Amino acid sequence: VPSPKEIVVKSENLKTLLHWQYPPVSETPHFIVEIKPYNLGYYKTVSTCVNTSAHFCDLSGEICEPYLSHWLRVKAVVGSQQSEYVETNEFILQRHGKIGPPKLNLSRHGDKIMVDIYHLV
Repeated sequence: VPSPKEIVVKSENLKTLLHWQYPPVSETPHFIVEIKPYNLGYYKTVSTCVNTSAHFCDLSGEICEPYLSHWLRVKAVVGSQQSEYVETNEFILQRHGKIGPPKLNLSRHGDKIMVDIYHLV
């Protein structure tokens, strides 16, 4: 069974996703994603990404510490066979995540201009 390829972690406005590619195979492949936070020291399964047929995993609820190193890995399961895990490079939210501009709403009330700034999450 081939391993997933082109594994990329992207994070924007604190929404962190792991994406990967997988070649077409005769049966529908399912994937298992694991995460290793530096302070834990070992991999644990991401419960929302076990036996998923999607080619991405939302890790927003898993990566909360902005300065902590994390490693991620994913493997494919096709029928009764499994691929090897493929591991990402170190991911640190504060270093690798992107924060976009806030959403604004401008309105005029008589001679005043009101600016509403909306929180990212």
